[in-house]
This record gives sequence, structure tokens and C-alpha cells, in this order.
Amino acid sequence: MSKLIPSNVASNQTMSEPKSPLVKSVKDYFVNKDHRFYIAVSATVILAGVGLYYFWSPKPPRPKSQRQTQRSRRARSTRPAGNADTGKERGSRNKEDLEVEEFESYTQEQISALPIEKRVTVSQILKSRGNEEFGQSNYSRAMKLYTQAIAFNQDPVFYSNRAACYYNTNEYASAIEDCNNALRMDPLYVKALNRRAMAYEQTSRYEESLHDFTAACIIGEFRNENSTKSIDRLLRKVASIKAQEIIQNRAKRLPSSKFISSYLEAFRKVTIEPYTVDTADNEKEGDNFYRMAETYLNEKQYEAAMEAYGKAIDAGCSNMAEALNMRGTFTYLMGDSNGALEDFKKALEIRSDYVQAYVKCATIYMEQGNTDIAWQEFEEAIKINPNDPDIYYHRGQVYFLNSMFDKAVNEYQRRIELDPDFVYAYIQLAISQYKDGSVTEGIKTCRLGLQKFAQSAEMHNYYGELLADQRNVDEAMEQFDKAIELQNENFALPFVNKAMLCFHIKNDPAQAEEFCRKALEIEPESDIANTIMSEILLARGNLETALQYLEKYQEVARTEAELQGILEYAEAARSHIAFKRRYPQHADRLASLTGKK
Repeated sequence: MSKLIPSNVASNQTMSEPKSPLVKSVKDYFVNKDHRFYIAVSATVILAGVGLYYFWSPKPPRPKSQRQTQRSRRARSTRPAGNADTGKERGSRNKEDLEVEEFESYTQEQISALPIEKRVTVSQILKSRGNEEFGQSNYSRAMKLYTQAIAFNQDPVFYSNRAACYYNTNEYASAIEDCNNALRMDPLYVKALNRRAMAYEQTSRYEESLHDFTAACIIGEFRNENSTKSIDRLLRKVASIKAQEIIQNRAKRLPSSKFISSYLEAFRKVTIEPYTVDTADNEKEGDNFYRMAETYLNEKQYEAAMEAYGKAIDAGCSNMAEALNMRGTFTYLMGDSNGALEDFKKALEIRSDYVQAYVKCATIYMEQGNTDIAWQEFEEAIKINPNDPDIYYHRGQVYFLNSMFDKAVNEYQRRIELDPDFVYAYIQLAISQYKDGSVTEGIKTCRLGLQKFAQSAEMHNYYGELLADQRNVDEAMEQFDKAIELQNENFALPFVNKAMLCFHIKNDPAQAEEFCRKALEIEPESDIANTIMSEILLARGNLETALQYLEKYQEVARTEAELQGILEYAEAARSHIAFKRRYPQHADRLASLTGKK
């Protein structure tokens, strides 16, 4: 289930289904070019949907790699002439069987006495017979044959083959050691990398496994689909483990002020009758804290506001339901959904007609996967007040994030009927119509919104996104510039959108990086700005700097799901950095594959 952010801004969303058409258009642009997408640190990261998508354009056949050339040369020098199994007489085969048995009994002293050519020939015979036994799942027998082949001739293939035997008999430590031996002899041996990666994974050494699979994919030029899928699986696994550890061990914190403000603006401020407390002393102390909290809230001092609401609750203020609602809201924004639910439920015990509390409970239940309860909460709110606009806007958000755009359209239209002065309802309506296939209606709603909210930077920004999705790049840029002008350059998202257009469509990464830096000056904790900046830097090969931006966003990610998404980016970058360090002479291999420098 996607993380539900029932707010009005797509700029602060998680790594789940993107609300921004521009973000989706980036993926569509490349798909329409008939390119292939791989999950690996290979080139341009496309922020679309869940996970990491890296663009790799197919290239003409490349010359054999150094490893392939070495392997071919070794094969020519060590494989004796006329050694193929096919076409042999039965008698010849029996003779070879006898020879194999004899060679198996050779001591190291006898082996050392043989000429090198003879030792190489015998090792190939033993290896071939070992392959036959392996093919019949006779792993112990195959292991003995490979061991004797190694005694005759140190060859990385023999170690790798024996490692496969160890893997199939669950002797993972021995498999890793044999792969280590093979890779010391041939660092670019893809099969050995893959086998060691598999063994690492079985022993829960997931990061090492990820690094080996990444190296195997890069060296093998992404020809092995299973290895590519393994990278995807391990990125998720490593990120999930780290996300759990980080969430459990770090102190919870509020997101950026911009994020909180955007969330709060999605609800109308409704004043309800004070709740009477038991004593005058408590009322005085609690109400003082409540008034302080409201002052801090208006001044956007959100940490102080949350603390003051808590003190008001502890002292017993008159506006207990509202204080619980606000503390629950801040608790939710810190990523503690269960704690938030407790406060909302307490507020409803005091005020059973508190519609906003029902709506917030509904969104939490939905993101927890309790869909039936979520819909019941919305219905309960409608029974209390069918004319409350917030219900329909946030139910529309739920439909939107579940790609039920036709239903979302109906909810946003109802929101506008009840309250025509809420700009974000127009924005969400336009995007929903557009995503539902009614492109003309979506554009029409945007233009209607611009007539009504001509001074709204958000309206211009999201209209620009629709234009960008239509490939009207120049007009989109004009709308982004207008949004920036209206906010006196204090609106980060238009700069991010301009960066994405420059990077993905206009092929101007330097300008894209400049726009991203401007966005981060305005909103340093912006998730999407940090992510896009890291994307640009990854594509330009500045992996270490890109990782710094990813780690910066990691510090402010609110939920485990959000944190896992960004950690997948970070782990992919780390894997590529590890490859560059392990294979410095081949660090440009990936750039040559992607055509990017």
C-alpha cells in the first residue's frame, strides 16, 4: 500500500506512486524510445513508481572483454587437440574411464613429475568428467574430480566448478573460498562472481552479494537476466534491513516545515466548542498551554507547537479534542501512525462528531492496509456532516493513490462544489482527469483554475507539469518561471521540474544541476530535490557526491517505507562505488555501455 499523504502538494511525496505527471512523463519518454530498463547502477535513475530504474541503451557488439580474451587464450593453450567427447568409440571411452581412475589416484609427487603439457591435458579430462557427474547431480563425485583437476593444473574454472558443487551441497563457506581462489586468478570471471554472490546471499552477507552481482552485471554487460533480477531483489533486501534498523534506533523527528505546512493546508481550520475540564486550576494551566500551542502553530514553530499541545493535554485544557487532534497530527507526520491513531480515537471519545479526526483515521487505516475500516471511517464522517468538504478531498486522495482516477474526479468535483475557493482541489481534479485519459478536461480545469487563482504559484506549477507531459516544453518552462516569480523564488518545486526537463528532455545536465541546487537552497530537506540531484550526479558519474545527497534525504525520511525507497538508491550507488574501487581499470566500462560520461 502506498504511503498516503493527504495533503495538497506532490513535491513532498514518498517513493510510491507519483502524483506528478511530469515524473511519470520521464519514464514514458524513455519507454516510447523503446529502450530497456535495468535495475542496477548503470546510468540515469528514473523517479517513477516503486524502486530504481536505470536506463541502458543497446549498443553495437563490443570487442571481447579482457576477461573473454584471456579465457579464450587459456582455452586454446590448455585444451588438447581431438579431446571432444562426441564421436568417440565405445572402447575409447572405456579406455578414458580407466585413465581417469588412474589419474585420480596420482599423488602430488607423481603429478609434479609429469610434463606441464601432460598435466594440463589430464586436468581437462578430469574437469570434463566432473562436468558429467555434476550434470547428473552427483556433486560429491564431481567435487573429487574437480579437486584432482586442480591438483594437476591450477585453473579458475576448476575452482568455480567445485564452488558450484559446494553450493549445491549447502557448503557455502567452501563455495565462497573456491570463488575467492578463482577470482584471485581471474578477477573478471563472471561465473565465479555470480556463484560467490549466491553463496553470500545464502549466508546473509547481503551487501557483499549485491556488490558481486553488480560487478557481474557490469562486466557481463547486463546479458544475464537472472543476475539483473538478483540486484533488484538484494537492493530491496538490504534497504529493508537498514531501514528497519534506522527507524528502530533513531529519534523520531518532524519533517520539513514546508511539508507540515502543506499537510495542514489540506484541512480547513474548524473551531469547536471548548471541552470543560474538572477544575479551574487545570483549566487555567491547560488553556495557557493550548493558547501557546496555537501561537506557535501560526508562527510555523511546529516542534514547539507539538510540545505545547502535549502539555495542554497533560494539564487538561478546555479544547482537549482539538489538542489531541493536533498532537495526533504531528505524531502522524513523525511517522508514528499507531500513536496518532490513539490520539485521534481519544479525540473522538470526547467529540464523537469530530469529522476531521475520522478523516485522519481513515487515511491511516488505508495506508496500513485496513481498507474496509478506512471506508467505514469516511462513511461515518459523511453521516455526521455530508457537507464537510474535507471528507471528499481526502477520500479523493485515497482514490487517486490507488489509481482509481474516475472516482477521484467525482470526489474533487464534490469538494469544489462545497468550497470553490480551495486551489488544490482544482489541481488534483485536473491531474486526475488527465491521468484518467481526459486530457482536454484536465487542461480545461487547469485553465479554469488559473482564471480563478491567477496569483497561485502552485496552479501555474502544476499546469506546467501537464504541459511538460504533452511535450510543450517551452510553455511548461514559462509556467514554472511564473510560479517562481509569484513566490519570489521561494518555491522549490518549479526549480526541480525545470531541472527534470533540462536533464531528461533537453539533455542539459549542467543546467539541470544548477536548477536543483537552487531548489535545495530554498528547501534543503526536500525529498524530491535531493533525489533528483542524486539522479543527475549518478548519471554524470559523481557517485560519491550523489550518495551524500541520498544520505541527507535519508536523515529526514519519515516512514520505513519512504526510507527503504531512498536506501535502494543509496545502496545502488554504493555498489557502483565498490565496483570502481575493486576494478579501477574498468571504472569506465559502464559509461561506455550507456554512452554517458
